[in-house]
Amino acid sequence: MTDPQRRRGKTHNQAALDDHKLRFRRSSVAASQFLDYLAASEVGVWRVEPDSNPSRWWLNVTLPQHQQNIFDLQREIKVLFTDYERVEPRTLAVIHERVRKDIRVESDLAILISNDASARDKARRRAGEMAIIAVEPAAFAGDNPPGLHELIAEAIATVDHYDVTTAIRDPSGFYGRTAEVESIAADLKRAVSVGVFGLRKAGKTSLLNAVTTLRNNEGGHVTIHIDVSEIVTAEQFRSAVLEKLWSAVRDLSSPEQFSPRLRTLTRSGTRKMDVPDSAPFWVQDIREILGEVESPAALVVDEIDQAFPLRSNLEPDEARALYTALVQLRSLLQEQESLVLLCAGVDPALFERPLFDGRDNLLYKLVRLLWLAPMPRDEMAAMVRSLGRRMGVRIRDHKTIDSLFAQFGGHPLLTRKACSIAAKARTAESLPFHLTTEILNRAIETRAYSGPREEAADVLESFTEWFPDESALLHLYFSKDVGEAEGGREILREEPDALAHAIAYGLCFPDYSARISAAISALDRTSS
Repeated sequence: MTDPQRRRGKTHNQAALDDHKLRFRRSSVAASQFLDYLAASEVGVWRVEPDSNPSRWWLNVTLPQHQQNIFDLQREIKVLFTDYERVEPRTLAVIHERVRKDIRVESDLAILISNDASARDKARRRAGEMAIIAVEPAAFAGDNPPGLHELIAEAIATVDHYDVTTAIRDPSGFYGRTAEVESIAADLKRAVSVGVFGLRKAGKTSLLNAVTTLRNNEGGHVTIHIDVSEIVTAEQFRSAVLEKLWSAVRDLSSPEQFSPRLRTLTRSGTRKMDVPDSAPFWVQDIREILGEVESPAALVVDEIDQAFPLRSNLEPDEARALYTALVQLRSLLQEQESLVLLCAGVDPALFERPLFDGRDNLLYKLVRLLWLAPMPRDEMAAMVRSLGRRMGVRIRDHKTIDSLFAQFGGHPLLTRKACSIAAKARTAESLPFHLTTEILNRAIETRAYSGPREEAADVLESFTEWFPDESALLHLYFSKDVGEAEGGREILREEPDALAHAIAYGLCFPDYSARISAAISALDRTSS
């Protein structure tokens, strides 16, 4: 510590903070105004540091204690200050990455100061992930600007982090499933192929994304993703696999030295137009592409059900051709050296049925089947409470969590839908909004279109489409008619596994009692 520092009675860290504050203040007029605004709002500034990009500065701040209580904040808030006129989506991802690396800051909330008037809409479109509060410098540059807590409240009251129906891609929006992710990742390293199967909107695609993110973060792995719902021909599937593998391996290896001689792809990794049918050559080309890869590459295929001709929505000839393409990959997968498969869907018939068209199903038992049941109660509770914090919503009472679990059994979409409807009454002035059992029950009982009851009925309808025999048995077993219910129990006494998928997928508990009560209740509104 230098003599001037001692005279000021400041530690080395405090002196360094003052120096960075001064540099930040001098960087722009808006930066100086922002520091003055924070001081006037009694907001603590605990860290200021320049980014490697000269247009960006990072700050850690804290609200006054009584304001922290409004938002249930326990730690510092990360702030990115930039003079960008236009914020790219990548900037929001950078904030996520920075927050994850700083254990001192809130994991659910961050602030972006930017001149981009559209930044708030860009942040709002990432609902379900971290709450990023976008603020323009004009908001704090006036004579009587609102407090920072007011700007936060105004922003978070307009975004519904519960109401997200698309697959989760960012880790900040993914909850639970730790055991499943680790199990799958370990299997892929051992070249054991895995098929993830569960109810509609149970989080299968989000799980695939989480495993992919884990592999990418570890580095040294080749992982490509194909969504069969976006495929209309087998040739399109083969081309997508070839081109994505080529690109991923090239990025992992030395681009200058990567030049495999292939029958189906050009030297730039695109499909050759003079080879209209890649079927005779594509497996050998995959071998060539993966020849220099040390660990098995992972082929991640979503909506794998579409490859089983008996259940596919593709044209019959294309469905059979896609099935044949997967059969062609079997030799690579069984070698356990260069390629491993991770796939997901609702119906596992592709790997469960030993016969297809009276012949051996060559994909039978090719993958380890993993049944994705709904979330356990504690994981569900962590999800709704964490998402609620991003919206100024608090769920304190364990009875509210019990009500959610009793109705939806931990099904992610149904649970979030109920919470979304319950939280619609909140305003910036009403924060913190306490989501009580009474408010929740009114949301659960709503008959509004796309409400939790209607969504639960859709889940049941999807299950009925894939497993009609089990659905019919559910109708009997849960019938209000005493005779029908006894008939259902008699069937289960004779065939205890007759509801195997209903249990594996979490519609029922192993003792046949209802787990997703809202879906079982929908049996009354459907025909057996």
